[in-house]
Amino acid sequence: MSKKFNDIYFSTENGLAETNHVFLGNNQLPERFREADSFTIAETGFGTGLNFLAAWRLFNETAPASARLHFITVEKYPLTLDDLIQALALWPELNTLSDKLIAQYPPLAPGFHRLCLDNGRVTLTLMLGEAVECYRQLEAKVDAWFLDGFAPAKNPDMWCPQLFQQVARLSSAGSTFSTFTCAGIVKRGLRDAGFQIRKVPGFGRKREMLTGTFTDADQPTPPSLNHSGVSPAWFGLPDKHCGDKTALIIGAGVAGCSTAWSLAQRGWKVTLVDKNSEIATEGSGNRQGALYAKLPVDPIPASRFHLSGFLYSSHLLRQRLADRTDIWSPCGLLQLAANDKELIKQRKLAESGNYPDDVVRFVGQVEASAIAGITVNKSGLFFPAAGWVTPPRLCQWLTEHPSITVITDTRITRLEREANLWHAYTDDDQALTADVVVVASAAESMQFEQLNHLPLQKIRGQVSLTDANINAPQLKTVLCSEGYISPAKQGAFCFGATFDLNDTATEIRESGHQHNLDKVYDMAPELGKSLSQYHTENGLQGRVGFRCASPDKLPLIGPVAVYQSFLNDYGRLRHDATTVIDTQPQHYPGLFANLAHGSKGLISGPISGEIIASMLESEPLPLEKELIDKLSPARFIIKNLIRRAI
Repeated sequence: MSKKFNDIYFSTENGLAETNHVFLGNNQLPERFREADSFTIAETGFGTGLNFLAAWRLFNETAPASARLHFITVEKYPLTLDDLIQALALWPELNTLSDKLIAQYPPLAPGFHRLCLDNGRVTLTLMLGEAVECYRQLEAKVDAWFLDGFAPAKNPDMWCPQLFQQVARLSSAGSTFSTFTCAGIVKRGLRDAGFQIRKVPGFGRKREMLTGTFTDADQPTPPSLNHSGVSPAWFGLPDKHCGDKTALIIGAGVAGCSTAWSLAQRGWKVTLVDKNSEIATEGSGNRQGALYAKLPVDPIPASRFHLSGFLYSSHLLRQRLADRTDIWSPCGLLQLAANDKELIKQRKLAESGNYPDDVVRFVGQVEASAIAGITVNKSGLFFPAAGWVTPPRLCQWLTEHPSITVITDTRITRLEREANLWHAYTDDDQALTADVVVVASAAESMQFEQLNHLPLQKIRGQVSLTDANINAPQLKTVLCSEGYISPAKQGAFCFGATFDLNDTATEIRESGHQHNLDKVYDMAPELGKSLSQYHTENGLQGRVGFRCASPDKLPLIGPVAVYQSFLNDYGRLRHDATTVIDTQPQHYPGLFANLAHGSKGLISGPISGEIIASMLESEPLPLEKELIDKLSPARFIIKNLIRRAI
């Protein structure tokens, strides 16, 4: 029972039977699942997750083994994990599935949460927020709607014309819906939105309910929204890829390997090419990297993306690599305040209510020291689900998929498209071909003619490394402030890092080691002294890598724009930034970029693979459209037109 709405989540007589009748049966799902290749359901009230679990069970029982189910749902007032566990205990016949859902139930942070279940066969996109706004931000094509939620009389804000318009926008001709209610506002709203309505017998003591089919697919419907109100035409997405599922990915760092894995999970044959003798030897080559998202007091689009990426990476590691201590450790992370000004911001963040405690909470110096297992000299923020990752080992695991072929010691120098195929030429003029190319080769991507307009920056970073089993305090969690240090892996520490813009030197510098030692000392003096003593007696090892970043510090993920076409089609923005231009964007067919992850590749890389794979498959996108727009490689063309810089 919801106290807020004074209404029940499900029938007290037989909630599972009610779901089977109202939503599964009246959307003809048993028959439709048997013929499905990919099927998308959207729901307007997640509640206890009962409808999702019932649909998942039916899909497992009836759909072909190769089929995929996408379930999209929204919830403004989500249950806590404890309440969810208590509710789902009423249905022991669903325990096998409910245990998997409970294991991945996300922190209750607003926004989109992408959960992959049954080895990717089933995907749950859980949107936490107001229903109309969440569906405005969704890009998907829905086959069946579960119009659930509390009764219209008790929750009128959800059952509104704006919601029905979004339902229509996301539907194709033949999309179906079912709902327990027969309220007039629902009948009129769906009919006005283009649905053919039928009354059918309800469940139990409910005499009638509604079901129907979307028939008016050509009627104008509201576009998805971004921060300015309307997603502009230039951020339009490419059509679903309809050719052979072959992909060539250039660059085998975290971004490239994640993209290869996401595509292989969907049945693509992937060739992953890298110029080096081994994968993950450039920016993704460090022994350990911190897995967390630095957050502002009030969420902004960039931080919302980073938080979504952090939660996705954390879920992926916990689900797939729970026992792989060689790859990662969920040891938590302390973000210590560097100064009094930052300390004030951290306290405000913790008190803002914008982030749940299982994402981040404030801890004083004494508690922080207890968490770290050593004395730290500052208070800070604790991220319990954070930790460290070894990027090369993660990349190795991602590429062990049987549908991924890895080619090393091969430099791609140019790209040409001929006869609907991409030809990637090596430096000895040999060609690799594929339907789709994803360029993930960091700043070197600008060597390709199609991408040479992208504003990529190259930033040098040096980390410091010790040998195994040194005499130092035993750190239990990652520490970060103006530098970072991870707990020892196999007895050896990794810490850093310098940030050297416009510096292309590859040699290890003593000044870099001293910078890194100073930053550790600032966080934990005892540990800093031990490392300095070790350096005096033995000398530190080091590694230099080059981060690839963009001017706005967000990655470039998505289709590659045809530069001159964008200038021609959207040139009017030079004179009037508010002008409405309906021209659809011209992208190179089948050419995508996945670049500029900076120092945040562990949280932005894995979800970037899901974004690109979802675009190619025309699946529901894992993030709000506003955030997808912020990542578009074309955004800098548009910004420069508005600024009259081009």
